[in-house]
Amino acid sequence: MAYLKENWRKIAPGLITITLVVFQLLAMTLAIIPVMAHRMIFLALVLLVLFIRVPKNAYEKITNYISIPLLIALIVYATVNSDRISTRIVFVEKLLTIDKVFGMILIVLVLEATRRLAGNVLLGLVAFFMAFGFLGPHIPGVLRHSGFSIRTFVETNFMSSGGIFGAPISAVISYVFYFLLFTSFLEYSGGGKLFIDVAMKVAGRSRGGTAKASVIASGAMGMISGSAVANVVAVGSLTIPLMKNNGFDGESSAGIVAAASTGGQLMPPIMGAAAFIMAETTGISYGKIALAAALPAFFYYYGIFAQVDFYARRHKLDGLKKDQLPILKESIKKYGHLMIPLFLLIYYIGAGTSVMSAGLKSTALLIVLSFLSRETRMLPKKIMQALTATVAGLPAIAIPCAAAGIIISTVISSNLATKFSGLFVALAGGNIFISLLAVMFVCIILGMGMPTISAYIIVSMLLVPTLIELGIPVLAANLFAFYFALLSFVTPPVALSAYTAAGIANSDPSKTGWKAFKFTFAGFIIPFVFAFDPALLMEGNALWIAWSFLTTGVGVWILAGAISGWYLTKASRFEMILGAAAAIVLIIPTPVTDIIGAVCAIVVIASSLRKSKKLVLNKEF
Repeated sequence: MAYLKENWRKIAPGLITITLVVFQLLAMTLAIIPVMAHRMIFLALVLLVLFIRVPKNAYEKITNYISIPLLIALIVYATVNSDRISTRIVFVEKLLTIDKVFGMILIVLVLEATRRLAGNVLLGLVAFFMAFGFLGPHIPGVLRHSGFSIRTFVETNFMSSGGIFGAPISAVISYVFYFLLFTSFLEYSGGGKLFIDVAMKVAGRSRGGTAKASVIASGAMGMISGSAVANVVAVGSLTIPLMKNNGFDGESSAGIVAAASTGGQLMPPIMGAAAFIMAETTGISYGKIALAAALPAFFYYYGIFAQVDFYARRHKLDGLKKDQLPILKESIKKYGHLMIPLFLLIYYIGAGTSVMSAGLKSTALLIVLSFLSRETRMLPKKIMQALTATVAGLPAIAIPCAAAGIIISTVISSNLATKFSGLFVALAGGNIFISLLAVMFVCIILGMGMPTISAYIIVSMLLVPTLIELGIPVLAANLFAFYFALLSFVTPPVALSAYTAAGIANSDPSKTGWKAFKFTFAGFIIPFVFAFDPALLMEGNALWIAWSFLTTGVGVWILAGAISGWYLTKASRFEMILGAAAAIVLIIPTPVTDIIGAVCAIVVIASSLRKSKKLVLNKEF
């Protein structure tokens, strides 16, 4: 007993991990757990993961000791009442006192967990919407609504498949968990090392090769990791020291890694959790979303790659020597077999297999194949580490989703989305470009203070309907919001990816944030391209898709040069302004604007080429 008292914090994570994993497998394979009870127990277990962590202060210590027994009681309540909760008719059958008590307990615990994980911005936003819901009858003007009582609030958020237990949590349970499982096993088996070695071999010897390899490695790692911060740590810890040795300053090294790692949530097949929520809320298959995101993700990385190349030109940075590169044959021999489960996962998604089944089958194959090499072998200790990592990553995803669910319940019950959409259309005057700019700014501002998931969910509820009303396709409108919610990770003053990279590089966090923002800026035109024309989402005529690919590539490259202040040589102010104008004109998907943009780009390149030739002649004489 004394041992348990002293070591419970070490034992508890393992017990919760095993319980949650077994619970998820049972729910999927045997389907014996009713939906509502499943969601309640799952969220309670995730909250337990958070509340057993070492408290930061006395307040958290006290709330932990109160919360843990309450969550265990909630699990017992959900288990005992699972059939009644799942079969009762919402808003018709009587709400029992015990339902109200546990409903309020869960809501309070979700709010406290939100404060700990996402900070006061998201908590304040949830509190604002709760107040808006309760005070509805007293709000003047067009935003006035009937409001709700404590009973309806608990009914909506706790006893129905909306609110806290709505689509976002459903996506975490049905999709995100199984992809987290696969990525954790791939990481602990060593599969990510191959991506970095291949990137180094492909780009290491080129101009500024270490940074280019870092961009490629981050994109490849992004295929298996939807976490920007985790991507920074995995890639940056290896590549940032190499970049600094190669001549890149600390802020630029960290900024490049932060920018490239952030794009991981755009990279198919495993995108960020928000992509799964998009699939759940829009009804569009995850496979279609992943396919549509492929070209925007490519151009995002192409924009960073182009800026890195201009930076290397400007600072005359060489690549690595041949003997500094990894031996690719050895890497493939050690880790190559781990790519088979990844290819299988991509195949399953493309074939329309359920995400749960695809994730589990790919993970099982990965475990089996890991025994082909001594370096990758998944022995029991590694398996437990991978499982623990999976469960440890859930609070950062599930809790913001639960908090966003409270906001969603208010938006739906007050019909706020329709009212807000009408007001927004009126203010924008029906202008699509102004509406897109407004959505972009809202996404970035919201994303500064909360996780990408929360920012995307809120914008998708309030502003995406406006874009759809203006004629932008559902998928394009949602991806637009998702894209800019993601870019908040490298947008100062709160740039989480940049701050993580700055810690690795020992660079100034604020300067690193601005550098990361600069390296992503060429990619800012991409969402506008696919919002105006879904060809970049691979929809429509094949010839027009190819043309859109070409013009977007030119636009991203010319804008990257304008931002860097360098093309073939140092760019004049005229070249920078004309280059930026060319990029903007190329956004508009018409033959006339594309030709104008192309002509402007040719003028910029010709001007830079002429100056470059003059410099060569001057050096010769």
